[in-house]
Amino acid sequence: MNNEDIGKIKGKVNFRQNLKLLLPYLLREWKLFGIGLLAMVLVSVAKLIDPLILAHIIDVSVPQADTADMLHYAGLFVGVVLLSGFLTWAQIVLLSRLGLRIITELKGRVFKHLMKVPVSFFDQRPVGDLIARVENDSERIRTLFSDLSVRLIGNILFFIGIVIVLGLRSKAMAWGFMVPLTVLSISFGFFFRYIVKFYRQVRERYSQVTSLLTEYIQGMPIVQIFNKQSDVRAKLDKASASKRDLETRTGFLEYGVQGFFIFVVNTALLGLVIVMLAPKIIDGTYTIGSLIVFTQYIMRITWPLIQLLENFMQMQRSFVSMTRIQELLDLPEEDYHTGENVQPEFKQEIEFRHVWFAYEAEKWILRDVSFKVQRGSQIALVGPSGSGKTTTISLLCGFYPIQKGEILIDGIDIKRLNLKEWRQKIGLILQDIFLFPGNVLENVRIYNDQISPEAVKRSLEAVQAKKFAEPEQMEKELSERGQNISQGERQLLSFARAMVYDPELVIMDEATSSIDSVTEARIQKSMETLLAGKTAMIIAHRLSSVLKADNILYMEDGRIIASGRHEQLIKICPAYQHLVKLQFPGGTDE
Repeated sequence: MNNEDIGKIKGKVNFRQNLKLLLPYLLREWKLFGIGLLAMVLVSVAKLIDPLILAHIIDVSVPQADTADMLHYAGLFVGVVLLSGFLTWAQIVLLSRLGLRIITELKGRVFKHLMKVPVSFFDQRPVGDLIARVENDSERIRTLFSDLSVRLIGNILFFIGIVIVLGLRSKAMAWGFMVPLTVLSISFGFFFRYIVKFYRQVRERYSQVTSLLTEYIQGMPIVQIFNKQSDVRAKLDKASASKRDLETRTGFLEYGVQGFFIFVVNTALLGLVIVMLAPKIIDGTYTIGSLIVFTQYIMRITWPLIQLLENFMQMQRSFVSMTRIQELLDLPEEDYHTGENVQPEFKQEIEFRHVWFAYEAEKWILRDVSFKVQRGSQIALVGPSGSGKTTTISLLCGFYPIQKGEILIDGIDIKRLNLKEWRQKIGLILQDIFLFPGNVLENVRIYNDQISPEAVKRSLEAVQAKKFAEPEQMEKELSERGQNISQGERQLLSFARAMVYDPELVIMDEATSSIDSVTEARIQKSMETLLAGKTAMIIAHRLSSVLKADNILYMEDGRIIASGRHEQLIKICPAYQHLVKLQFPGGTDE
């Protein structure tokens, strides 16, 4: 699967796949599900009994003026109603707990799987879309096990019970109900297949709105400084209006059909009862109590059928959400090795051998790139933006598979290595620093309790971040993405984060670009200590951080056009010489 295919996660609703997804969770929670199901059966039975009790009072107790019998059945009626209410509460509590357990576990599974998905997928999917899938779609699935499942299964059981009781009292009445209801059910089946595509489109447009909100809230300072509030609002309003219009059309279809169903059931079935029973009551074949039983059942069957229609509509929405969740679980995990799972050892050199790479087919970002990095050396990559520098280190980290050529670690192709073990040898320092929720200590050691606070303190001091090395400062809570500290301080924390893991290979991608000149000078002085015995690859636009590199690769348009030490490049590479003149008008000598 290529990078473009990984980003495509749209598919059709597959009911068998959805049931396969949920069945293991139901089996693990079979006790809760079984008790809840039993409670629903008893509630349905109770709803079937109380009309029969009323019929007995009217047909037997009242004509015989038997007060004792009337009070006895009246008490039984009240008891059935109270029991039904208690069992309804119990089933809601039990199945709500079942839904919470299943969805909590499902969310954990989805997030765990996303952590194993290639980086290329996240390059192509908006954050808001993933949030909508993991959170909102999961919550919609939860209703399938709690409120929706209670009403759906309960209504089905009650409907079946009514048909059985009616059949025992009058087969003609039962067949009179079943024929029109069967025709309606088949018609609704076709309607469900038609409307499900609208539910999917609504979920996708909801994701689009969520994505826009996420992006605009994160970029609010830019929106405000450039006075783009009206443009942003217009774009968001357009996306929201598109979602609103589609939901309106979907609701019109959904509730229009539901209204037609209510009219047909109420009018046709009640008329059927009157037509069929009135003559038989007159001639004494049936009693008034029988009429009450049938009319009660008609009134009670109408509401469950209406709810069943609504339940099936909601179930379609839940199945759409389940499909969107399943699409995430179906994403391929990183498979950049051949299965040999070789343990990486970096004792000699890294070699890029005729490497070609493209994010999209034939749109080459790297073109026949070849170079070597000896262990213990410092290599710099410089050149204009878009020349392929960041892509080069991304390939070395195993974030993307290359199309042509090889990346060799001590002569072994990176595709054969255990990718997790290889990345543990790398300390990556990026220009765009991401700080997690929590304090300074946890952000430096990234929740690894095996790294002591003393080790974190030494790393902070080594990168000239002594301000954070004090115990009370290490416990300082950072706001989202570290917005309560300066950009330079965030960069220093990323330095400390890389150093505390004692990596064999340190990769710096514009790592000093956000640091002021004074802080950069302090870091330059400690570079020799920080990188002692380690290999370093440094990407930099500011040449002051790479002047002492063992080898500088000047890249342009995805190729290495020159390489050598600073003193050599300034003589043989006009492009590099021009860059030096721009940054050091007075020369590079001390």
